[in-house]
Amino acid sequence: GHSSHARGTLAMGKGGNASAAGPAALGKGLNPDRQYTQIRGQVYDITDFAKSHPGGAQLLALAVGRDATILFESHHVRPELVAKTLKSLPKVDTDVNLCPDESFPKPLDSPIYRRIQQRVRDEIMAPLEQKNGRAPSGRGGLVRDAAAVLVFSIAALVWYIKDPCLLSGCALGFAGYWSGTGLQHTANHGGLCKSSFWNQFWGWFGSDVIIGKSSLEWRYHHMVSHHSYCNDHERDQDVYTSFPLIRLDESQPWAWHHQFQQIYTPLVWPFLYAASQVGDFTNVLVNKASPGVEYHGVTKSEVAQYVLGKVAHFGLTLFLPAYLHGFEKTIVPFLTFGAFGSFVLCWFFIVSHNLDGLRPSQLSKETKSDWGRWQIETSATWGNSFWSFLSGGLNYQIEHHMFPDISMKQYQIAQPKIKAICEKHGVPYVQESVWKRVVQLADVMVGKRDMLVWENGD
Repeated sequence: GHSSHARGTLAMGKGGNASAAGPAALGKGLNPDRQYTQIRGQVYDITDFAKSHPGGAQLLALAVGRDATILFESHHVRPELVAKTLKSLPKVDTDVNLCPDESFPKPLDSPIYRRIQQRVRDEIMAPLEQKNGRAPSGRGGLVRDAAAVLVFSIAALVWYIKDPCLLSGCALGFAGYWSGTGLQHTANHGGLCKSSFWNQFWGWFGSDVIIGKSSLEWRYHHMVSHHSYCNDHERDQDVYTSFPLIRLDESQPWAWHHQFQQIYTPLVWPFLYAASQVGDFTNVLVNKASPGVEYHGVTKSEVAQYVLGKVAHFGLTLFLPAYLHGFEKTIVPFLTFGAFGSFVLCWFFIVSHNLDGLRPSQLSKETKSDWGRWQIETSATWGNSFWSFLSGGLNYQIEHHMFPDISMKQYQIAQPKIKAICEKHGVPYVQESVWKRVVQLADVMVGKRDMLVWENGD
């Protein structure tokens, strides 16, 4: 891998190494009709592997055309197993790196991440293997949870279509939130079902159809950007795309209006739904990229699913009720659906990631060079099994950032083990009750507690 530094590297755009070169700048040995990825300085041809990748072609596609070291090392619980597969992939010897080497800390260079991974393998995966007689993936086992989300979502949709009003709009908004966390999130990460086809289907249905959010766009911005570089203001889209309106990190420049952000942030949240419609369209059809993350691996069928999803979503939430009851009766419930769903989702997101003490500017030097510590110290685990049911296990946020592709059933078992390892090695592990987090968030909003209101040094 080290010889690669002697070769040239191609231009990189915003979002660190997420951006890669287009076919125009291909080096020797690279064919524009093939798909490549780069892991620890080595370029691999993954064109043919797409059909047999256990997580499915749609997840492998995220690695195309970029340095996928972090994606690769953080999305597989058993490194020894995937190392074998990696050896079997065709290596490409090229005079030009596919893209610059990943400069962010890498998961398998993190001693604490390796310890946690080892413990999860020994104490969760190994017993499962003995019980079932085959190597477990950590995926699946969520039929009851997914069924609850589906039944609620379909019931809310039927009520809303039959009688569009403020209440049914709120119910559908909540269904959108729940489908977003409990159905599409786990499915698009590849953890809902053992089958990659059904993961892709439920990911599409839960996101594109019920919420109206492109699962294609989500996979790139959420998995390539947010999960690799949690809360980093230059690389994590969830942080830098809300700026300059909302400032979530002290290293971002201060402006006069930020002193009022606790007042206007809740008012902005409901526009997330509208913003994501515009964002989906420009990212998928115009730019073929989310900010900082180009869609090199996107397929025609994924774009077709995007179009079909939008037609189904607006057909069910806007055109069918308008056809049945008239546009005047439908428009306010429709806006209520988008606003209420966005509000619940944003509340939930901020509680998990952006309260005091979870921001990179507060991390120690040691943490900034250790991927595992970075993920643990920029996330919080909160609430109990009830909240887990209502959030698809996303309240186990630290566990989710350690192992994004396994199901919440495993998070519940892994949580005390991960916490114990953190305590043993002096890594701050934030775990609080949901009410404490809500009170903190309320304090932020009314200005009792600063959500980055002052400039550094004030």
